[in-house]
Amino acid sequence: MSMAALLHRHFFGVKGDVREPVAYVDEQTVLYPAGHNTCIFNLEQRIQRFLPGTDKTEEITAIAVSPNKKFVAVAEKSDKGVITVFDLHSLKRRRLLTSTDSHSKEFVSLAFSPDSKLLMAQGGAPDWCL
Repeated sequence: MSMAALLHRHFFGVKGDVREPVAYVDEQTVLYPAGHNTCIFNLEQRIQRFLPGTDKTEEITAIAVSPNKKFVAVAEKSDKGVITVFDLHSLKRRRLLTSTDSHSKEFVSLAFSPDSKLLMAQGGAPDWCL
């Protein structure tokens, strides 16, 4: 018996409770969270591509695009906060990061260093650790 698969085709709306929810990837492309996915929308071609959320996470809490526009970091709320780093050209997951030292369930803010080599994350309550 064959199984039918449901694929995302188009998203409407932006998840507005995410810190800095919209970012330019280049002159024609914007990136924003929509539901449990991150949407990459080409303004000229009017095409959306999607970065899926991590399994067993609740919601997206923060996003950041690296200054060199090669990576995007997506923070998600779960038992332990999770950060996924994606390659923006291939849309492949490059790293899955979490903190074992924190009691926080989320990361509330993300920022790449100017050379795009480091990522800083601000944990949420109760620790608020960097």
